[in-house]
This record gives sequence, C-alpha cells and structure tokens, in this order.
Amino acid sequence: MGPRTTRAWAAAGTVAVAALVNITTGVLTDKWTSAWWAFLAVLVVVGGALHAWLSVGERAAASQRAQDVKVGGRVRQRMGGSGEQSVIGSEIEADLIQEQG
Repeated sequence: MGPRTTRAWAAAGTVAVAALVNITTGVLTDKWTSAWWAFLAVLVVVGGALHAWLSVGERAAASQRAQDVKVGGRVRQRMGGSGEQSVIGSEIEADLIQEQG
C-alpha cells in the first residue's frame, strides 16, 4: 500500500471516528452544538496525530538506488540519515563508495 493510499485510509478513518463521536455525543446529551464541537475536536486531534505518525514513517523509509547504469569511474552514494542504499545491475569501472550517517 503506497503513502497516498495509507493517508486516504487514515483520513477516512478519522472522519468516521469523528462522526461517531458527533452522533454519540448528540444522542446522549441532546445538545447538538456540543456534539459538533466534539466532532471538530476529535477530527483535529486524531487527524493531526495520524498525519504526524504517517510523516515519521515516511521519513524512516528513505532509500537511494542506482540501477542499470554504466559508469567509467568512481561512484559515491551519500545518505545523511537512515535508509537503504543499493546499486543494482550496474557496471562501475572504479570504486563504489557508499556512506551513511
């Protein structure tokens, strides 16, 4: 499942939970103004938390890939943070240097 699909499901789930809170609050208290405020609060809090959680997950999944390239000299891959570096199906005539951190 791609990042856009995951975000779409998270957004749909957030709206569903907020709507459930809205209906429950309205039915139990018979104060629909309070129900709408509860709906908005849940929508903002849960939606914000899911957005932050998904953003952190995307950063952790960083990658660099060199694939099917022909290089007549040296190749250097540098990645500042954590993630995966790979060179696949390539011809490199000199050194391959991969740095991370």
